[in-house]
Amino acid sequence: MAKEAMEEGTSPSRRSPLQNSDDPTPSSKAIVVRSPDGSEPPPASSLSPLSSPASAKAAVRAPMETEQVLETENSTVVSWILRRRSRAEAVRRADVVARMVAAALCLISFSVMAADKDRGWTTDAFNTYKEYRYCLSVNVIGFVYAGFQAYAEVHHMSSKKHIIRRPMGNYFNFAMDQIMAYLLISASSSATARTNYWVTNWGTDPFPNMISGSVAVSFLAFLAFALSSLISAYNLFNRPI
Repeated sequence: MAKEAMEEGTSPSRRSPLQNSDDPTPSSKAIVVRSPDGSEPPPASSLSPLSSPASAKAAVRAPMETEQVLETENSTVVSWILRRRSRAEAVRRADVVARMVAAALCLISFSVMAADKDRGWTTDAFNTYKEYRYCLSVNVIGFVYAGFQAYAEVHHMSSKKHIIRRPMGNYFNFAMDQIMAYLLISASSSATARTNYWVTNWGTDPFPNMISGSVAVSFLAFLAFALSSLISAYNLFNRPI
């Protein structure tokens, strides 16, 4: 009985865990590959993908492409600003020319009408008819206003300062250009209607001929003010640089 008990105590199934741990198995050991000089290689997680030549070239090429994109965008913005400034300068010059033309046409119109006094076989005069007085008055106002605006634009181009501060000046120019355009077309139309009535009743002579010439120039002044009103609208809704 004592011999059997000793055999059972030494059987493999009843060994302690410490005895089982001494049994070397290939699966419980890590295989380490060493270099020829005996040093261990770095772990796989420490290897950077940039260590390859293709990755290094891509890393160098990326900042260069970014710089090229930024340079292209900057050149596009600069060219757009330059085009806008040149367009604003052209609009200012066109505005000056339109106002000078309007002032000159208004001056010619009311000068011719003011000189039409005691003309023709009836020795008639423009101040006898309210339509002609109205047309002359509107052309005088248009001449003063257009002359002031032309001076204001020239002053701004030379000193870079507005006589009337913006944006209030833009509202003033737009409103006054619209008012002057309507007044001129109204005065010219009423004077034309009166001249037609005069010629229908008494025929033609130097008096209605001069009135007709004055009214024709007044219509041209209306066109100049219409152009100025378009430019004023552009300046009002498109703030120049």
